[in-house]
Amino acid sequence: MASFTASYTSHFLGLEKFSVNIQQSINMNDLKNMMLMILVGIILGIVGRIFSTSLIALKTFFKNKIENPYKRIGYISILLVIGLMIFKGRYSGLGTNLIDLSFYGNVTYYDWFLKLIFTVVTLAIGFQGGEVTPLFSIGATLGFILAPIFHLPIELCVALGYTGVFASATNTLLAPMMIGLEVFGGHQMIAFLIICIFAYLVNGNKSIYTAQIKNF
Repeated sequence: MASFTASYTSHFLGLEKFSVNIQQSINMNDLKNMMLMILVGIILGIVGRIFSTSLIALKTFFKNKIENPYKRIGYISILLVIGLMIFKGRYSGLGTNLIDLSFYGNVTYYDWFLKLIFTVVTLAIGFQGGEVTPLFSIGATLGFILAPIFHLPIELCVALGYTGVFASATNTLLAPMMIGLEVFGGHQMIAFLIICIFAYLVNGNKSIYTAQIKNF
């Protein structure tokens, strides 16, 4: 596994900037690698679309089943707490723990799926906010799993997953590209560009932000 450096740089008002110096690279002049990037982008896009569509569907389902928002949150939260305790809090919070684990190579094949399920249910019952970082963690853990399947550098694939799922679930294109540039640098910007474009296209205009103006 190639070396890399993850850092949290302190900024004004105590805010932190997360960045990863990835040393791995992939030859984007190779047609095979280009096709692999397209395929990975499509897979990440599908997962992002599953997140956004399931979130919208579950919000409607829970609202119809339990109209009182306080009862809805109270009842389902009990099940959520039990589930999170079973997994010893691995899927609690924003998912920064899973992002770190993805770069250090300690991720299970089902981490991305369980994080997706717990996040979608939490948001669907009425809790607000906290979508972005969980999307990063879902993408990062999925990227870790896809890397050996397609014989891609692990840290690079984790970084691509980090931005790709976010691009799809939020139905955005420029933002994930800029995030990839800021967090991981411009060394493999072509790969990030391809991933984000195809993840965005696969999304089909479905977004976690229902008030978003449709682009096409």
